[in-house]
Amino acid sequence: MEETTNQKDQDSDVRDEQATEALVTVPAAATELTGMNVLDPNFTGLPPWTAADYAASITGSGAWKLADSGVAPLVAAARGYARIDKTNYDQMARKMQVVGNSGQGKRFKRTLSAPGKDGMLMPWYSLAGIMKAQREGERPVPHTYQVRPEFPENNDAGKPLKYEFVSNIGTPLDLHPAVPTDWIDTTPVVMFAEGMLKGDSALSAYLVHNGITYSELRSEGVENPVAKLRELLERIPQDERVLIVSIGGVYNASGNAVDWREITLKDRIGWIAFDADIAVNPAVHAAANKLSTQLLDKSKMSEVLYLNPEVTAEDNGAMAKAGVDDFLAKHGNWSALINQLDDVMPDAPAKNAEDKPGNWRVGKGGQFVEECVAVNNGAGGTIGEYRWEKRVEIGGRVVAMEARRQPTDQELKTGIFNPNVKFEDIDDAQVEIEVSWHLHGRDYTATVTGPETILGYKPEEWDRKKAAVPRELLLHPEWPPRGAKGESWLSAIKANRPDEVAFKTRWMQMGWVPVQDGDPVFLIGDQIVGDVEASSNVLPGISAREIDVIQKYGVGENIAGDYDDEEYRDEVRKNFRKIMDTYIHAKAWTDLSTATVVLAAALRPTIPIRPKATVYVWGPKGKGKSWTAECMMRFWARHRGDWHEELPGSAKDTAAAMENAVARTPIWVIDDLAPSAVRRQAEQEDAKLADITRAIFNNATKLRMNADMTVKKSNKPMTQLIMTGENELSTPSAKERLIPLYVGKGKLNQERTPTDALNTIASQYGTPARFTSQLIKYIRYAATTHPGGWAAYVSALEIARIQLKDQMSGLMKEMGAASGSLERTSTLAADVMLTFFILENLARELDMDDEFIEQFAVDGEMSMSVIQLVTNAHAENQQAAPGISLVKALAALLASGEAHVISGDDPSRPPIEGTEQSEAMVNSRLGWVVSGGDGSLRPSGKNIGTVVTVKNRATQEYHKVVLFSSDTAFSAAQKAYPSLIQFGQGPTAAWSSVWDENLQPPFITRLKNGRGTPLSPWRQGRITGVPIEVDRLLDGGLSIEDLPEPSTED
Repeated sequence: MEETTNQKDQDSDVRDEQATEALVTVPAAATELTGMNVLDPNFTGLPPWTAADYAASITGSGAWKLADSGVAPLVAAARGYARIDKTNYDQMARKMQVVGNSGQGKRFKRTLSAPGKDGMLMPWYSLAGIMKAQREGERPVPHTYQVRPEFPENNDAGKPLKYEFVSNIGTPLDLHPAVPTDWIDTTPVVMFAEGMLKGDSALSAYLVHNGITYSELRSEGVENPVAKLRELLERIPQDERVLIVSIGGVYNASGNAVDWREITLKDRIGWIAFDADIAVNPAVHAAANKLSTQLLDKSKMSEVLYLNPEVTAEDNGAMAKAGVDDFLAKHGNWSALINQLDDVMPDAPAKNAEDKPGNWRVGKGGQFVEECVAVNNGAGGTIGEYRWEKRVEIGGRVVAMEARRQPTDQELKTGIFNPNVKFEDIDDAQVEIEVSWHLHGRDYTATVTGPETILGYKPEEWDRKKAAVPRELLLHPEWPPRGAKGESWLSAIKANRPDEVAFKTRWMQMGWVPVQDGDPVFLIGDQIVGDVEASSNVLPGISAREIDVIQKYGVGENIAGDYDDEEYRDEVRKNFRKIMDTYIHAKAWTDLSTATVVLAAALRPTIPIRPKATVYVWGPKGKGKSWTAECMMRFWARHRGDWHEELPGSAKDTAAAMENAVARTPIWVIDDLAPSAVRRQAEQEDAKLADITRAIFNNATKLRMNADMTVKKSNKPMTQLIMTGENELSTPSAKERLIPLYVGKGKLNQERTPTDALNTIASQYGTPARFTSQLIKYIRYAATTHPGGWAAYVSALEIARIQLKDQMSGLMKEMGAASGSLERTSTLAADVMLTFFILENLARELDMDDEFIEQFAVDGEMSMSVIQLVTNAHAENQQAAPGISLVKALAALLASGEAHVISGDDPSRPPIEGTEQSEAMVNSRLGWVVSGGDGSLRPSGKNIGTVVTVKNRATQEYHKVVLFSSDTAFSAAQKAYPSLIQFGQGPTAAWSSVWDENLQPPFITRLKNGRGTPLSPWRQGRITGVPIEVDRLLDGGLSIEDLPEPSTED
């Protein structure tokens, strides 16, 4: 550990913050200790403190508790204990970031701010946070806070909440802020105290033991308590130093993984100071044993000793256990405490109930079940003894309870495994019951599996509850135990070795998943990309029953290596360059935007944020659409050659199968949306893909109901979706939510070398999949070393995506993109190009050259090509907007002769006369056809509007304008052109869109009613309708800038 050069400045900042937390008046006689002889340097008896001695920093119930725990006033002031009551509750609640309307926030307000009530604020500092502050020259700030109300409320179990951490933050490995940072890795001994008060009480006694007088540990008149306490600590010789850290209870010992990575424990001695109830609480004992195992096996400490001090409890000399703070405050000093160090943990407390008639249990050896029977052999026929008699020649135990589910959104954001998820978040819950027996001279063991609900039914009913019972057990003459015997047998099975029941989570999706007591790992097929230790706690749940091509999913045949190994880094550099050369620089795709999206989308699933963008590869048959999708899937191949001429999904799959696939795989391809001879089938397939595209963009799915009218559990999509088809999707709302890639003639390099290289790099070397595993490991490495850990890293990625969207939106506007749905389009581009943000950071981590790094910049050639691609797609999508679609349909309807418009001057005559163009041609485009031998024109189809002449007052020119009948015109256009005006769209919204898209003549102003509501119809004289200029109709509904260039051919 490096020594800080500005420690005093940091100390001052801590002091200033603490001063604002508790502004109190110091009583004149608050520090009179001379009557206790504490000024004697040799006085090392019990702490003499009273509540008044803490008045410089804290008063009230907290001061009393600090004195009762033997925490020195200087130690308390340097940490920043503070009083909370009605005078400062609002300020303190904001400081603690307590959610006011939460259950905890309301409870805090009741117990801390009500008249006559107060509490103590206890700031917990993270060891990693202190080190980060030291490295950056900043003051350390608390990681979280704990509150001790004077009058606590009870929890749901009826027990008082004496100490309560602020919710949803987690508990750190706490270090007192005055402890010099160079102690963290250098002291011979590290003491782990369960709870802050125990740690600070131990620190106080430790200082006195090392020659610091009680007088020096007073806080009144000390301007900078942190600096003063650090000065006292630095007097202690190095070989006598003990690093005292606090944990928020043995259950939370490994709660903040980043703290444990910040301290080197190997070859040091550990002392664990338990709470007193370790000898009576089996759960506390088990948790303490887990911590001990962690320190010895994982942290490689040379020795672990245990402090569970005993004190005389009664006049008869009986002994009882005491907590460290109680011992040091009331019974003995530091020397007396460490004299009770033991190299053996206290015995685990008894777990079994006393013998009781009618109790059943699994017998010794586990192969039978017996009942406790009272033997009436006492005087007068009373019970003289108890005897256990065999009842069923089959024993067993519950081995595991397994929840099968997907990670929750909160788990993915924080990286913290939640063992207590809501019932509705669980797909399925299974139980494993190990059954043992001895029959015909042989020992047998079998495993019964089934829904965990079978534990509520007698064994004779298990088959109806869909339990799987092995055939050898079915052959046992006593199987199943029936009736009351079956109930008692099951009770004994449940009670047999309950502490050994494993509670497992089997993950029913691939991708990032949380790990209990560890950092997230990435599941793909049968592979787990992460550290080896985490892999033992992670169970992949996807099988061929859920995804039939699961065996092809993976990231290559070798996932070994980590970023602490320079040889591994060299391999990543080599693979990185090879991927960029073959996928981008070799120009296998002639359009740079296509190659860029292929690479970015293929690697997008590595990022721990759900994708939003769907990539749609379309073009003529046999031009490389499916091959392009294969090139993306090769990054996710388990073996070389996987995904060759095969893709995971098809447009023929059912909607339910598609919903299942996109909810469980990191990347999925729906291949071959082709034209169909059956109209209904084509429409259904188009609708399926439109629905799935919207679901991915909106991170939503269809809600369905159970038979009892409760909501059926639905899994949200999490995949990077790629679709291929011969034609574009017809649904406008879906087109706005995807990135189109056209792969047609000339879109692949005419030379075979670049495309062959893409095949070779995957089939012979497996480089794409190997690089995917290396990118996943980089993301995990970056997240776990990021300040704040996984949650902060994911938050940073979310911010990066938002910043990318803003940058790309600005660039698209500079390219002339209309506002329209620009927000949605820039979101798509930013989502897929977030991959380049990661690749740029990876290149920097690997110290690659500037030219290589700069190619991933937002204003670089690759990113700009994608921005141009989505800008062009955005412009095309604007032509499918509701208003322009309606106008195009009306123009086509009139030109087809299926409808007509009449003249507002004379309905019997054609509406247009005296134009420079052919009069007959113009009128024919407005629904008037030639009839009879004289060449006269007559209207065709139904009348849908009236042509009027409107004067442009600005230019004094006259224009021909059609006033369309709102209902008649819309209905006729929708019936004739449902592909342009889809069913479900109404006339009111469509005509309003005509105005919103500025398709009306620019010299006509929209009218409003008396309430100020805009109206779609416009009126001239007695004629009312929605105005569209005749010239626009003659041009097919398009504006001049959208028309194709005129031909120059003769």
